[in-house]
Amino acid sequence: MSAVWPKRFIFSGVCLLSGLLTLPLQAAEVDQFSGRGALTLTDSAPLLDAEVNRRLQLAVDMANRPVTKPPQLRTRPALQYPACEEERLYDALAWELARPVIGQLETFAEEHPQISRHRVAFRDSVYRNFIWQQSPSLVLSERVAAVIRVGDVEIGSDKLGHFFTEGYSYFEVTERLQDSVEEGMLFGEWSESLYFGAQTTGVFSFADLAANLNGLRFWNRILAHHPDPLSGREVTPYIRCEQQRWQLVDTFHFSGYIDTAWNESVNCSAFRNLGMLEQVLHYQPRCTPQALPQHKYGRWQDRVLNHAGLQVLPDYLQPEVILAQRAFMREVRLPEGVLERIRELRLQLDIWRQQSPPLADSFHDHQQQEP
Repeated sequence: MSAVWPKRFIFSGVCLLSGLLTLPLQAAEVDQFSGRGALTLTDSAPLLDAEVNRRLQLAVDMANRPVTKPPQLRTRPALQYPACEEERLYDALAWELARPVIGQLETFAEEHPQISRHRVAFRDSVYRNFIWQQSPSLVLSERVAAVIRVGDVEIGSDKLGHFFTEGYSYFEVTERLQDSVEEGMLFGEWSESLYFGAQTTGVFSFADLAANLNGLRFWNRILAHHPDPLSGREVTPYIRCEQQRWQLVDTFHFSGYIDTAWNESVNCSAFRNLGMLEQVLHYQPRCTPQALPQHKYGRWQDRVLNHAGLQVLPDYLQPEVILAQRAFMREVRLPEGVLERIRELRLQLDIWRQQSPPLADSFHDHQQQEP
């Protein structure tokens, strides 16, 4: 039986589009084209692996920590030890690994003195000609992620945030993989078409989607209640309940997750419109989709891998199309006309972006109008 789409989801569909320009997002983009090969990066995997394993142990310790009994239940002793409570464990893991917007490992990769990084300033990047109306969160923050090497693959540091934080979102959206992976994929495409990509930075990153999906694999492997969502094979958990206490029983390695699909000069992005694509192409970025992994992603490869190279965002990845698919998956009925309204708002916003004056002119006009 279908149900009426909840008002909060209509609000996130219609109002989000019209309010994006005032949203103080810090979502970063990475430029893996400028200065490519100019600096030989050393492998950061050992440092990153060690940091993840350190945080996994901290989360286990936090989840095992005793709690104080309510006064009405107190006898001696007053403390009780939780017996492998899953919610408590996932809360502790999210606290250590899945901070919203800018994740802990992303910050670690950006700041650790021993991690080799290649940085491109916004003014030197392939995005330098974007104006704030086109790409508010990127132009106003000028935040371009650093490039690091993990194993044999160079990635943007922002992918680490996607892996842990958005991967956890996939895990929650799929009810910890009790529901279809498709739920997570649609959520990722929805967020990338709106607040993490196309409507805020102008860039829809397929490499972000690859990191997100691998993040789902990681979160599933915490307790390994389900087979790996890509291979379908049973996996060894990182954490197991032993004698009523959580124990870290396996070691994390990024090598089990990272591949060339995380590299934006291989798994190339789509841009919100032709003008933005042309602004990037002016700097002759070299995209090599032939280096994408061939067999890893199975049924999801057409959703995660962009074999077409740099392109304009296709219609099937517009937010109103993805919203309709999400509604179908959840067996809910959208109010009549809501999808067309979202499409109209998106198109009107793009027209405004093309006609609106530069930020400095807008500020000057505003000052002139004040008494």
